[in-house]
Amino acid sequence: MEYDVLRAVSILRELDDTELKAFGDLLAMREVKPKERILEEGKVVTHFHIVCDGVVHIRRMAQKREMLLGRLGPGGFFGEINLFDPGTATASIYAMKPTRMAVIDYDSFRNFMSSNSTAGYKIMCGIMKETARRLRQTNARLVSTIYWAGNEGGNPS
Repeated sequence: MEYDVLRAVSILRELDDTELKAFGDLLAMREVKPKERILEEGKVVTHFHIVCDGVVHIRRMAQKREMLLGRLGPGGFFGEINLFDPGTATASIYAMKPTRMAVIDYDSFRNFMSSNSTAGYKIMCGIMKETARRLRQTNARLVSTIYWAGNEGGNPS
């Protein structure tokens, strides 16, 4: 495992070298081809993914069209929602160029956090920080969309 790549992942930054190695040993590497769908919106999700190299797009259906929600590059991650709230994918994820990912199934991830409580706490704090950042970003976009939709002529009142 490439521990320098993992060190760049926001949720893993606080782990010490021993904790990072223990977590890294649980990850499997996956190669993804350009345009390959990694996750499909509405399908059951069972793994957490870390982008090690490459770029992925996050897309969601809106009135029969897929809309681009965001992009993730090295150090980005996805699948955290279903780690805590099992269910289906809230968006589809596509590789945009050759992409390498580190992947861990949810049971192994949960077991690691349970049996390594200090590391688990650090990871949870990192996930909560990133979730809060993403929520704030989504809220700002929503407010902007509502504002501009209410001023269709482009004339803010």
